[in-house]
Amino acid sequence: MSMLSNGLSGLTASQIALNVVSNNIANSNVAGYTRQQTVSSALISNSNNSLSSGSGVEVSAINRITDDYLNNNLWRSNSSYGFNQAYSDYLGVTEQLLANENLSLAVGMDDMFNAFNSASAEPSSIAPRQLIISSAEALTQKFNSLAANLDIQRVQIEEQADGMLEMANSLFVEVATLNQEIVDGTAQGANVSALLDQRDETVNSLSKLMDVEVARMDDGSFTLSMTGGQPLVLGSSAASLSRVGNNYQVNLAGQPFSFSGDIGGELGGILSYESNILDTTEASLNQLAQDLADDVNNQLALGQDINTIAGAGAPLFDYNPLDPAGSLSISAGFEPEDLALGAIGAGPGDNSNLSQIIALKDNHYDTYNSLVGTLAIKSGQAGAEAQASKSIADDALAQRDSVSAVNLDEEAMSLIQYQQSYQANAKVVSASQQLFNTLLSMF
Repeated sequence: MSMLSNGLSGLTASQIALNVVSNNIANSNVAGYTRQQTVSSALISNSNNSLSSGSGVEVSAINRITDDYLNNNLWRSNSSYGFNQAYSDYLGVTEQLLANENLSLAVGMDDMFNAFNSASAEPSSIAPRQLIISSAEALTQKFNSLAANLDIQRVQIEEQADGMLEMANSLFVEVATLNQEIVDGTAQGANVSALLDQRDETVNSLSKLMDVEVARMDDGSFTLSMTGGQPLVLGSSAASLSRVGNNYQVNLAGQPFSFSGDIGGELGGILSYESNILDTTEASLNQLAQDLADDVNNQLALGQDINTIAGAGAPLFDYNPLDPAGSLSISAGFEPEDLALGAIGAGPGDNSNLSQIIALKDNHYDTYNSLVGTLAIKSGQAGAEAQASKSIADDALAQRDSVSAVNLDEEAMSLIQYQQSYQANAKVVSASQQLFNTLLSMF
């Protein structure tokens, strides 16, 4: 009967191998699927007969072909790419916003100071004075529009960050649930490959949102934490991320842990942009609006207007100190006659104070151009880093797939191999039955 049992064991092993190959082929286009492979071993003969050839074959395991190092490398590279791409995208928008000709403060300051310059020939004439006010008002509107657009960006970032926090929380729960299912399934001797694939793909999605440290436990579960050590998933317990104002925290089992926006991934990218670029750009824009308004107003205060009762120059600009760029405007009730273009006591035809106002241009013009130039340089660097990190992420995925993904050519060869093995073992069983029938017919 050893021949029959050998053939039957071979049939069983070939059938299992064919099932594994067919499953690999069926899932070849499924993202995150890890190919499986049967591990067969010869059964040890229970006979003490030295002429016994053995007891057949058995499938001792079905292995997932995976490499923890390559998976970790993929997750780290995804996090880096997510960070750099999100950072670059927002930075590019800001650069284009400030360089937009319709919103350009450089154009606005050119127009205003050109209007001041045009009044030099006839400082007492109303028409050039009206042009000064009109161009100054246009400049304030550019400041207001830029400030409003940056405010919109901040709202978008906060909404996007809240959405990412919610998504991360759901992924934590999914990993924790899969941890429990994997531990239970492993204890029961089940094939948990599909659950392991699903968990790896969940961590892969999570890594795009933020940096995660993955520790593999002896029971098959994952422990996830932030790079700062804050726990995210412990066994079947999942943490939750939340934001209160500008403060962020992790809460696990009622225990809060604070963290900063420097957490990598897309979430870290937009939070880093907010603190490093948006905040400083808004501060620079507000400072420029305040300095420009103060310098012009202070210089006008040193001159004399052309009203019936001559007096010191009234302020051209008005603003809220808490939001200079967003609130900058022409002072209420300001009239062309209020422009103090002449020196005190010099008469309405004097333009000596006007020349001092015109001289203010270069400093503010250079400040704005420096801001735009700095953003352009940073945007270029961020774009290059995003491209580089994308290449690294693509390479990491290719390396992981070279080990774990399904190669249809290889599976087709395996399919033929196990099919032939199945057919050969079937012939062994058939021959064994014929021999047994022949033996019975002899009696």
